[in-house]
Amino acid sequence: MTSARPSGDDLWASAAANLSEEDRCNISFGHPDKLGVLSDLLTLTEKSRQECISKRWRYTRKSGETVIFRDLFGKIVKSIDLFKQVGDVAVQYDPVHAALPWAGVRFLLQIAVNDHATYATLIEGAALMAEMICRYAVFEDLYLRSTSLATDELKRALIQLYAAIMIYLSKAKRYFDQNSAKRIIKSGVLNAPDLESSLDSITTAQVAVDHCSGLVSMQDDVERHKELKRILKHIDAPLKRFEEDFKKVQDNLEASRRTKILCWVSPEPYSQHHQQAWKDVLSGTGNWLLSDLVFDKWKKESVSSILWLHGIPGSGKTKLASIVIEDAMQAFRAGQSPPPAFFYCSRNTAEPARSNPDAIIASIVRQLSCLQPDFPLLGPVVATYRKREAEGFASGPLRIDESTALIIQLTEQYPMTTIVIDALDECDPETRTDLLETLEKILKESSRLVKIFVSSRDDQDIVCHLEDYPNLGISSDRNMDDITSFVRVETQDLIKKKKLLRSSTNKEELKEMIIDQVTKGANGMFRWASLQLQSLSEQKSDEAIRERIGRLPAKLEDLYMELYEKFTKYEAEADRQITRIALSWLLCAQRTLKSTEFLAALSITLGRPSSSLTKEAVLDMCCNLVTFDASLDTFRFAHLSVREFLEKQPDYKSTIVNTLAAETCLLELISVGNDTATKRFLSQQRQLLPRTSPILNDFSTYPALYWATHCQLAAGERTQDVLKGLIPFFLSCESDPASPLAVWTSRIQNLLVDDLLVDGIEGQLFHRLHDTIAASAIPLFIACSFDFPELVPNQISRGILQANFVNSQRLTALHVAVKHSSCGAILALITNGFIEITENVVEAATGNERSGKEVVTLLLDQRGDDVRITDNVVKAAARNRGDDVHITDDVVKAAAGNMQSGKEVIALLLDRRGDNVHITDDVVKAAALNGGSGKEVMALLLDQRGDDVRITEDVLKAAAWNRESGKEVMTLLLDRRGVDVHITDDLIKAAAENALSGKEVMTLLLDRRGDNVHITDDVVKAAALNGGSGKEVMALLLDQRGDDVRITEDVLKAAAWNRGSGKEVITLLLDRRGDDVHITDDVVKAAAGNMQSGKEVIALLLDRRGDDVHITDDVVKAAAGNVRSGKEVMALLLDRRGDDVHITDNVVKAAAGNER
Repeated sequence: MTSARPSGDDLWASAAANLSEEDRCNISFGHPDKLGVLSDLLTLTEKSRQECISKRWRYTRKSGETVIFRDLFGKIVKSIDLFKQVGDVAVQYDPVHAALPWAGVRFLLQIAVNDHATYATLIEGAALMAEMICRYAVFEDLYLRSTSLATDELKRALIQLYAAIMIYLSKAKRYFDQNSAKRIIKSGVLNAPDLESSLDSITTAQVAVDHCSGLVSMQDDVERHKELKRILKHIDAPLKRFEEDFKKVQDNLEASRRTKILCWVSPEPYSQHHQQAWKDVLSGTGNWLLSDLVFDKWKKESVSSILWLHGIPGSGKTKLASIVIEDAMQAFRAGQSPPPAFFYCSRNTAEPARSNPDAIIASIVRQLSCLQPDFPLLGPVVATYRKREAEGFASGPLRIDESTALIIQLTEQYPMTTIVIDALDECDPETRTDLLETLEKILKESSRLVKIFVSSRDDQDIVCHLEDYPNLGISSDRNMDDITSFVRVETQDLIKKKKLLRSSTNKEELKEMIIDQVTKGANGMFRWASLQLQSLSEQKSDEAIRERIGRLPAKLEDLYMELYEKFTKYEAEADRQITRIALSWLLCAQRTLKSTEFLAALSITLGRPSSSLTKEAVLDMCCNLVTFDASLDTFRFAHLSVREFLEKQPDYKSTIVNTLAAETCLLELISVGNDTATKRFLSQQRQLLPRTSPILNDFSTYPALYWATHCQLAAGERTQDVLKGLIPFFLSCESDPASPLAVWTSRIQNLLVDDLLVDGIEGQLFHRLHDTIAASAIPLFIACSFDFPELVPNQISRGILQANFVNSQRLTALHVAVKHSSCGAILALITNGFIEITENVVEAATGNERSGKEVVTLLLDQRGDDVRITDNVVKAAARNRGDDVHITDDVVKAAAGNMQSGKEVIALLLDRRGDNVHITDDVVKAAALNGGSGKEVMALLLDQRGDDVRITEDVLKAAAWNRESGKEVMTLLLDRRGVDVHITDDLIKAAAENALSGKEVMTLLLDRRGDNVHITDDVVKAAALNGGSGKEVMALLLDQRGDDVRITEDVLKAAAWNRGSGKEVITLLLDRRGDDVHITDDVVKAAAGNMQSGKEVIALLLDRRGDDVHITDDVVKAAAGNVRSGKEVMALLLDRRGDDVHITDNVVKAAAGNER
């Protein structure tokens, strides 16, 4: 029996009546105008939110999580707006009842925004209170329309919750009513235990309310509740974190140039990888993850954090990651948040980039570079590309530290950034710490909200890194429903295709038995279930199926072993060979092979026409171990666990499968030789391949590029069996233009200049191949590039001087071996007393970023006590063992500048020859300028040789100019040697010039040594000319030292000439200091001559200060002579100010001299 709810119940008043007298007095926040407090609160919140945006407010919890203030204030605004809607919709609810708690929220914010750094948790508390007031206003009208035992319980729970909220507000009020001295003694509200316990009480009371609401029947009058339910749904939904203005970003780039920039950043086909992962996801699966409280909190909280999903092999981590990506994509399509950036890692020799942290983070940069693939690019990426382009891309692709800095800049452009990385465990174990540390750095240094979702197995190094972050383990109880759905759908599909229970007389009974038993035995592993169903499909009778179900192998590895034994027992030798060769190629291929290439490779290896092999035949013979990726037209292992199983089998060891591939590649290369010796050799080998089938041409490029890599990976097998004869023959007859080696040499030179191919060749391989190009001694350079030590003695014996020949890069064989860490070849060379060890060779060893320590150790060990380390720059090496290794100051300098392993190499030199290693000013400067490991190298020098480390002005300028780690190096010097750090004008100028981290370095100097920092005209000019971070540095100077910033003509000319960010700097100056910006003829001339962004800067000046822009002859001449963008500038001038453009003789001459 129920009755209508009495009108006008004020549960807040009832809650207040339950408080102590002291608490009731404390919550009298002074709000005589009732809901007028909402208007005041909204004004305060919006003002604070804007201040958060401009000042990038954030704070770090004791747990290490970063809270973003602007997001918290956005949640409060959302709660206020929805609360107003409740007042418009609710029949019984009187919004005046909640005026008191709203006043409390306002009180918390008024305190906190005045000192956000100290009282940050109060802002979190205010956001929580605002959401609860709004949420439970809906509950009151939605669930308390009638009375019953259930509604009475809910009402009591609501009153307890409201009382808990008011007690929290009372304690906060009491705390801040104390005098300042007492608050200082109590160390601030952040550590006040009574407030923390009050928040715990609120959480407990909230759980009780939500439980009671579930007991209240809501089936009556559903339509009447429709609008309230909509509001409640919006309250529970994530905050909208997307700004429509973001879609209006322009880059003024042609589509082709935009694509070129994106491909330079990262060529990885991330979208196709997602399609492959997502295509087989069953509808409705993965909901347990999306609805999990830990995931929901990670997704909705105003906290930058990592959520780690972990589980055993085959438990569906990749599918779940794809579901998270699709969920984020759906939010983007709904206009709720920007699209996610994501990456699917993979341990696959054919796709090395998918396990390389540099490539993984570069792909994230690419995706964050624009809102969608066909949208304009954001400024930081364009600026970086233009700078690299101006340098001729001499420094190669983006390194992980550069990509990290770009991501931090790009996150500033988004209200929220979501990054998803699947299969961290498949990233290279030697380098994945770099990836984990990068993700943490992005979290800590981004001032906007960053959400990172990662999945992996429970590898120990990953566990140690991520165990303190929010995490979800995949267990059989969590994904049981998904396993059941998967098994049911797969079983029904197999039956429908007549692959399972084809002749059964008890189909329905056996179908349910299969579903039940496979689901129970899966223990959370989809992969296990899939293989079991395949095994059951091979059974011919109902009895066989029942027997198989009764003895299902419990382990995934046992299932693989069954399949492995099945392959080895195929009746036909041809089938056994095809299966073995297909699996071998998948294990060792060095790049993704298109289906035609893959089938051609198999055909060559088998020595048969390719037409006899089909995609379907290969998939059938390899059973469920291999799948076909239609999006990228390639074969793949069905799961990483397949690769891992095969790698443990003797027949599929790395050396064995690479030997097979090397033989195939060499036979293909040798078969193109048209000389008598080659024909005779192939005849003797009985391996003369028919070249009539055109499909073989699909594979012709791969052998040319990768034969040597496969030979290198074959290791000791090179000197056994077939390879023992193939390699020496291929490297013979160097001088015969018809020989296989001569044909290959000519072809590789052409391939290495083919833009379409070069982009797909991994950088290290490109340099190895490039270093084999030489006028003579090509076999020796091949042996040194790819580390074939067994070939070196024979090559040297043919002519002692060959060892000192140089290749097309002017490098000796030893230099090439050292450069590529070919330790076997190094040893074979340096044991010969006639081999010269030049200073350049030793510098290459210490500068070797991959294995410098190992190479230097080898050199030192082999020369023993006879190694002489001097300070003199030795131009030529002596020929006797006593004088051949010279560790000069330049060598130490090269080691100090080594961005990857500088610390390790310097430590080795100090340990082995410390007394003779001099720490010169140039060495310290190189460490200060080292963008990768500069901080670590500098710390090592200070620790071990502190008395020799002089902190000169040049050292400080190098640190200030260090783009990647300048802030860290400068902080170290200030902390360790502060008295030696003298702040000069040139030092500040160097900081202002820093293209990547200028703002961070300048902020550090202003914070730590502000009184010594003089903002001279040269400093302002340097900031204006900074093509990377000029806008940010200039904004910082205007914010903190605006009175010292003079906007001179030279400053404006520098900004107008700024190729990377000139438009942005001038826009900032016009907005902030418009009255001081005088557009002179020389300023316009500088803009017209800007080779990268001249058109954009001129357009800005015309738009904002058109009356001040005079189109003089010098301006037109500058535009005509502009090599890069003169055409666009001239077109703009003619279009906008055609009457003022005079084509003089000087203009014609300038245009004639313009190569464009």
